[in-house]
Parts: sequence; structure tokens; C-alpha cells
Amino acid sequence: MKRIVLLIAIVCALASNDRLQAQTQLTEQQWKALDGYFQSTQNKDMVVRFTPGQGVLLAKLMWNNNEVHLTPESDVAFISKEAGDEGPIHIVFHKDSTTGVVDKVDVAHNGQWVRIKDYHPIEKKEMAHSPEQLKPFVGLYQLQGEATRYIQFMVKGNELILKQHWDDAREIPFVPESELSFFSRQIPQFTLAFTRDQQGNITQALAFGHDLWLKTKKPSLSAAQLKAYEGQFQSADDPDNQVRLVATSNGLRLTQLWDKKEVDLQALTDTYFYNAEPFFPLQITMGTDGKVQSLLLLGTQRFNPVRGQ
Repeated sequence: MKRIVLLIAIVCALASNDRLQAQTQLTEQQWKALDGYFQSTQNKDMVVRFTPGQGVLLAKLMWNNNEVHLTPESDVAFISKEAGDEGPIHIVFHKDSTTGVVDKVDVAHNGQWVRIKDYHPIEKKEMAHSPEQLKPFVGLYQLQGEATRYIQFMVKGNELILKQHWDDAREIPFVPESELSFFSRQIPQFTLAFTRDQQGNITQALAFGHDLWLKTKKPSLSAAQLKAYEGQFQSADDPDNQVRLVATSNGLRLTQLWDKKEVDLQALTDTYFYNAEPFFPLQITMGTDGKVQSLLLLGTQRFNPVRGQ
């Protein structure tokens, strides 16, 4: 009986797949209508080339030469085979109401892109500079509206290095095109536009023309404030996994109670702690009562206080 049920399920799945394929078959003319270059309305340096392939639409990202394979859900709606940080990418093309020509495409999480007739690779020229001129940009920056997203800028040689704090500290070198504008030699479309206040201090960085990163203030934690972070915490997913925080002279020491491993963490802000070796970020969320509400380890693992400890 189980074998019959399984066979029925397989047949139904195959039939459903056949129907799906039949619904998403495009004509040669429909494929051809999508061929061309499209430019982001948020960042003019970002251009994608759509090219029909064997039953898929190839999206070549001109700023880094990466390719995304898109399968049709209709003649204007597509979904990526590859999954990004926020899952599969959904895009929808739009036609001009007068001519019927495909002239725009909405890309999930990345706004609207418009068709352009000609594409010329971007050429950027590095401005003469010294390591000393790069030092004002050094610091920790937080993504606007995201409490746990940080990047750090430092100077190595004669380059400004961007270190991401959420993916094992990937590093990307930048050089200045002008006093406040930077670009990556490897990805010229990856730009940074810094802002300076009236006192001459760098306050923020605009990445890719739309991601705003705010420069954080240096921590001002007293011994008593660090002491307030001490305690024992358990994983929200597995209460048997517990950690302990103890204040040190310049930060916190985290002990994994399941294996006794210790990690010393330096305070980069009043609530964000970090150890580069090994890669280990820790974000503390405080409650309205002035006590620790939760910990976020490694950007994804939530730990809550163990009551009564």
C-alpha cells in the first residue's frame, strides 16, 4: 500500500512539474524582448546585462562579472536558481505602455532598473594620496536601521581596507578618486562616498550609492558598566548550550560552558564587542530595566539570560 501511495505522489509531482514547465515556456520573441543592458536607478555605476540562454535568462553583473541564472515564472517574471542572503531573487520586467517595449525591471531588494542603449565600462582614476590622508576614515560603522551590521575601516599600506563583521571579516581594499569618494580597484562600481561634518570629522559612508553606514562613537564604558554585563546565558534554540560573561580590564571574557573555551572580546561600542582572531562578534541588547535582555553571538545565535544565576 505504501509503495502505491509513493508512486501516486511521484506521478503527481511529475505532472505538476510538467504543467509548471508548460506554463513557463517562452517564445523566441519573448526571450529576445528581454535582451539588453539595464541600469540601477539607485546607483548609476551598477549595470546588468540580460541575455537569453537555454531555457534561462542570464543576468551578468557588469561590476564584478558574476552571473545569475533566472528561470521564468511568466513572460515577465523570473526567479533566480541561486539563493542570496535573503533567499531567491525575484525580478519583474515592465513594458512601455505606448510601444510595448520592455524598458524597466523591478529587482527585489534592489529597486528599479531601466534599460539603457549603450554600456561603456566605468573608468576611475586613483587620486594621489598618502596613508596619513586615509586615517580620518578609520573606524567602525553601523548600517542605518540595522543594530547588528557593522563594517570597519583601517589603513594598510596606502589603501583603505573595509572589513565586514558578519562573514568571517572579509576585507576589501579601496583607494580615493577624490577627497571623499573611494572605489575598489577590483570592482570599480563598488563606491564609497563619505560625509564630513562642520568640524571636519567623518560621520558616515554611502556604499553603492544607497547603503548608508553611520560612524560609531568610541566606547566609554566604566568598570561598573562592564560588570553589569556579567552573567550566564542560554541559547534560544538549545537551552543546554550556555555561555558566561565576565568583565575584564578592557572588555569581556566569554566562556562556552559546554567546552570551557574562552574568548576575550574588545569593546568597539558600548554594546558591541569583537575578537578578530578567532572571528567572533558579540552584540548586547539592553532592556528598559538596565539589565541585559539578550546576546547575539556571531551575528545569528541568540542567547537569553539564565534567571536565578
